[in-house]
Amino acid sequence: MGQAGLEDYFRAQQVSMQWLPVLRALAQQLVTHSSAQDLRALFVKVGSQFASDVEDHFQEIQTLSQLEEALNGLWAQTNWGWVTLSEAGGGISIDHEAAPLAEAFGEECLEWSTGLLEGFYQSVFSVLGASDTMRVREASAPEGMAVHLRFGR
Repeated sequence: MGQAGLEDYFRAQQVSMQWLPVLRALAQQLVTHSSAQDLRALFVKVGSQFASDVEDHFQEIQTLSQLEEALNGLWAQTNWGWVTLSEAGGGISIDHEAAPLAEAFGEECLEWSTGLLEGFYQSVFSVLGASDTMRVREASAPEGMAVHLRFGR
């Protein structure tokens, strides 16, 4: 099995079959009734709420490597892939691999569904004391199963 076959297999394992058709139908209805910009804003809020529900995981973090370890522990428990954090040009590069967004909502919905990760990581950095001038933004378009974000000014 080649790399593409492995990726297809892995993606098929990410979203429960009982929820996949519901999430896809939900995404289609959202697209029908809202703009991509509005949906991205909504998903930023959803991600922020998700982070608020688990913020106790991040209260005692002191270093970037501790944050990466705590995040990856959470992502492993929820089957949401993994993240690599690194300092980059006065900010932090956030490379999230194997997020189930494309599988759950469809590849065509990545334009707005990645807002969920933006909101999540923004809330985590806020819990750690980041100022409001520091923001999480998509650094580049998703590539396959990778979402690239940046935290900075």
